Parts: sequence; C-alpha cells; structure tokens
Amino acid sequence: MTKRVLAFQPWDGGSHRAVRHSIERHAEHEWTFRTMPGRGPRWRLRLAGLTFATDERARATAGESPDADAIFATSMLSLSDLRATLPPRLRGRPHVLYMHENQIAYPASPKTRERDRERDTHLAFTNLASIEAADRVVWNSAWNRRSFIDGIEKLLKHAPEPFDPGWRERLERRSLVIPPPIESLDDRDRATTEDRESDEGGPAAILHNTSLMDYPDAVRVVWPHRWEYDKGCDELLEIANTAKRREAEGGPRLHWLLLGQPFQRVPESMRTMLGDHADRIEHAGWLPRTEYVETLRRADWVLSTARHEFYGIAVAESLLAGCLPWLPDRLSYPELVPPEAIGLDPWNTDIRTDQPRGHGLNRAGIHQRIAERLEPAAANIAVRRLESVITDAIDA
Repeated sequence: MTKRVLAFQPWDGGSHRAVRHSIERHAEHEWTFRTMPGRGPRWRLRLAGLTFATDERARATAGESPDADAIFATSMLSLSDLRATLPPRLRGRPHVLYMHENQIAYPASPKTRERDRERDTHLAFTNLASIEAADRVVWNSAWNRRSFIDGIEKLLKHAPEPFDPGWRERLERRSLVIPPPIESLDDRDRATTEDRESDEGGPAAILHNTSLMDYPDAVRVVWPHRWEYDKGCDELLEIANTAKRREAEGGPRLHWLLLGQPFQRVPESMRTMLGDHADRIEHAGWLPRTEYVETLRRADWVLSTARHEFYGIAVAESLLAGCLPWLPDRLSYPELVPPEAIGLDPWNTDIRTDQPRGHGLNRAGIHQRIAERLEPAAANIAVRRLESVITDAIDA
C-alpha cells in the first residue's frame, strides 16, 4: 500500500540533491519534499528544524499542510527540534532520519579558529539529539555510522556527568546501512541540469585542453572531488609531482581529469596544480551530465585523496564507468571495492595487460567484483530499501 511521506531536506545541493531526485524518480510511496538551498551549514543544523516546523504550522493553520504517514528528514537539521515543534498531528508519526553525513567526523578547516573547532562539537551533539528523536536511522555507509559512534564516545568522556549508557544500544537497534541511490550511467533521460548542475558561486570549467586527447598511450586519471580542503588537494599536487618525475624516469604518462566542483576561492595547491601541470590536465571543472559520463568512460583510473568521504557517489560512478580504483584504505572506500582492489595505482599495474602486479585478478575480474559490491546502490534498489524502512516504521 502506498504511504504518504513528508520529507524535510535542509541542504538541497550536491549529493544531497541527487539523493532527493533519485527518491522522486523511483519512489512507490507518495513523497512531499520541503527543501532549503545548500548554504550556511551551521545555521541549517541549528535553525532548519525550527524553520521547517514554523512553516508547517502556518500551513496547518491555513489548512494547507498535507497529512502524512511518516516524517523523513536528512541530517543537516535538528530532528529533535523539528519533532518537538511540528503540528501536533505530525509529531506522533514515525520519524526516519537519513544520516547523509555526521558532524563528528567532518574535518575542521585549517583556517578555523580553535574556539570555533570546540564550538563545532556542539553540532555533533545536534546529530546525537536527532538520532535520539528518530524511530529509524538510515546511514549511507558503515563508516559513517562507525565514525559517529567512535567520535561521540570520545566526546562524552569529557561530559561533567555520565551520559545515559543506553544511547549506543538504542542507536544500533534503530539503525541500518543503505547506500545512497546511484543512477545508471546509461540513463539518457536524466536531467543534466539537476544532478550535476554547477552550484552558485563557482566557475563551471577552468581548463579544457583538447590537444591532450591525441595521446592514445596516456593513462587518464579522474579526480572527482570538490576543490576544498577536506578533499586532499595538497595530496593531489604531490601525486602529480611524483607522476611527472616518474614519467621522466620512463614511467607512464598520466593525464588528469579534475571533474569536481571548483568554487570562487580556489585552494593554493589547486592553483599550483593548474599552473605546473597544465600540459597534463585534459579538463578541470564541472561538466554537463552527458559529457561527464563520456569522460569517465574514457578514463583509466579514479583517484581519491579525500580526508572526508561518508560514501563517495562520484567515486562509485567512476568505478561503474570502468575506471580502476586508486583509493586509500580509509573512510568508506573498503565498502565500495574488494580488499584486493585497495592500494592499486598506475605504477604497480601492467598497462598493456591491465594486470595489477601481485594480484590474481585482471581488470575485468576487478570490475566484476566491484559491480557486485555496488549493486545495492543501484537507484531503484536503494530507494526500494529506503521505502521498506519507512513502511516498517509505520507498521511497527
């Protein structure tokens, strides 16, 4: 039976927006989304729940608030504030919290003052209060859940009084992991301006060098991250420097495809990358969906230098497009690829045979194992599982 879901999305940008669009495309339930633009993260975490509830009370007074069988909310708000201040008839409905990220494992900017880093711990407790207020909690990766639990346990040791020791058991009992929905790369009907649109505030493309496409023997490496401190721009530059040195010593010629979103303020390491390695950068900046997929499919590797990644939709898309994984043994990546695919790079792989040295699998074998790992993230499967959680919460 179709259920009615009233959903609150306080950060409707980037991968958050992509998840919403997939839900709307594949849902069997009847969803009504309330959204806010993706800006002001601290303000969203502290005020979005109250703002949404205020708006919903106004709709209720005007007789315009829809009835709902369940409430769905994403993690960039305080669900405890939302649930406490919604119209009374909605407060008692099952509340499902989708933990797209957690604030305890989100790295502070190097420019953040120490007192502000301490203040940011309050946002982690906003997450904890949201989890306590939820009937079900969905995490997009086991790493997301594990990093939150480990981080909160450390923070609670500094509390002036012991906190209820039952919090972890309640969290684990209400929680399950469902990967974010990933749309098929073959879907030509997917709206290019919605799922990979360039958010306000940043240039669409910085560099496009078509002449580099004439090198058939070049090894093409996708780096699909936002151009921000938490994505390891400095490590990318170090790797590019190493690649240039090893090429001079007879190693493979690496070409770079920097497909993540740039912003108005470009990190210094990325400026250096664009200057020192322009003769090896085929593209830098955002691409429309069709061109983005075509670029992934002609690449050989996907590289991540991220220091923070709760799932990695762009990395998963690159893998599904046929890229070999150049991924660190950290964050969510061990959930995306089999153990034998961690630690590979273009220098320990025979490019002519696609046979990673020291491994029993060739490129085709690795991709088969990766496809098996990523099958639960197929958009229709992931949305179906998410709706089953909501149905179970309603029927409980």
